[in-house]
Amino acid sequence: MTRIARALRAPAAAWLFATCGVTLGAPAPLTDEMLAPLTSAYVRAVKPGEQADLHRELFTTVLQRVQRSYALDVDVPALVGTAVKAIEPVAPHSGDPVEVFRKAVNAALATLDPHSRYLDARAQINERSAITGSFGGLGMEVDMLDGLVRVVAPMPGTPAARAGLKAGDLIVRFDDHPVQGMALTDAIYRMRGQPGTPIVLRVRRAGSDDELTVPLVRETIRTEPLRWSMEGDVLVLRLASFTSFVTGALDKAIAEATASTVPRAIVLDMRGNGGGLLRQAIITADTFLSDGQIVSLRGRTPGNQRSWQADRAESLAGVPMVVLIDGRSASAAELVAAALQENGRATVMGQRSFGKGSVQSVVSLGPDKGALKLTTALYHGPSGRTVQRTGVGPDIELITTAVAPTRAGARREADRARALPGVDEPAPPKVRVEQSRCTLPRKDIDPGLACAIGFLQAGAIDTFVATLEPAPSSASLPAEATQ
Repeated sequence: MTRIARALRAPAAAWLFATCGVTLGAPAPLTDEMLAPLTSAYVRAVKPGEQADLHRELFTTVLQRVQRSYALDVDVPALVGTAVKAIEPVAPHSGDPVEVFRKAVNAALATLDPHSRYLDARAQINERSAITGSFGGLGMEVDMLDGLVRVVAPMPGTPAARAGLKAGDLIVRFDDHPVQGMALTDAIYRMRGQPGTPIVLRVRRAGSDDELTVPLVRETIRTEPLRWSMEGDVLVLRLASFTSFVTGALDKAIAEATASTVPRAIVLDMRGNGGGLLRQAIITADTFLSDGQIVSLRGRTPGNQRSWQADRAESLAGVPMVVLIDGRSASAAELVAAALQENGRATVMGQRSFGKGSVQSVVSLGPDKGALKLTTALYHGPSGRTVQRTGVGPDIELITTAVAPTRAGARREADRARALPGVDEPAPPKVRVEQSRCTLPRKDIDPGLACAIGFLQAGAIDTFVATLEPAPSSASLPAEATQ
């Protein structure tokens, strides 16, 4: 077991991704007086009973954890006020204690950042299933846009894809539940469930006011985190997400690819990779490093400040490497790209990444009480820079004719409500190239991958630019000339 693996084994809480300059200092103690408006509103709104008593006390537990561990200083009275406002519309003694609690807590947490939230017992199971890469659901990547659920991309071979759902579709209703006003976490909660159970979506297609009725049946969705192939003598590793099985799959792929010969170059393709587990990202970066810092976490409390150094062992040491990213490459993918770029191990190519540089800890609140997913730190690359809001900048920017949608529907982390602040812009690219000018080794290879292979074969930026197909206008200029 490597030093990195030992350091990441059996953590106190599961580290996920989704941080920035923080301030230190002990917060004022949480008092009954602070909580009185919330507990009073909650008791008035919900049906009395054991669940009401349990969740009334759980408000204190959640707010204490937020006050103690959140990445930035927290205004507890403001959180209480937001939660009370979410409860006010509920008629006296009519609300389900669990539903009212979940709605109030998530309304308060949503004022902190886009990634902190409360997970009830079912949502906690769904979160755990997603980490393992297998869950009951419909098979599509979604985000919120103007209060509705927007389809970012359906997964091939899933119920969503077979039903004809398309990127840009807006989901306005799940069965009898309108989406407007629903948090994204609640929407995902309703879409996931036991395989074999039905759900009916009302969908508004882009460019039309008509709504479609789309009946679906949930299935077991299995994500394939890693695929590999040899493109000539170049090893291409397509890393889709950082589930709990990624590093094992990476070791296996490298072993299989090098069984007969050592590749002359490597492409680590993380386009569209929305992130995942911190530990898997650190071990992935360390696979290709033998020295230097991988990442550091900087939170408000000492327990949320850590750093990791590369282990001496390195796979495919000295083999030239390109990391492909785009606007949908986020969080864990950005950590890996920054670590390899800033340690001089790889050339980053593509478009600037999404800019999600914060980390969440998932803390169980007890049996049948759910969990708190809370932003606890920002991560910083070896240079000390955080990617929060600004993203990882490519060394070679690939210009596309069409802008690919990001995880937020052609938006970035900086455009999301309550996104934490960032600091420094990345360095400008050394060169910008229209990716359509790269020669395709085969018709079925996409232009971005063709550019990566072309650069690795050329061996240097100037040589690579000289090999590009002619363009009707000046498409490849030094970065400073095209600002």
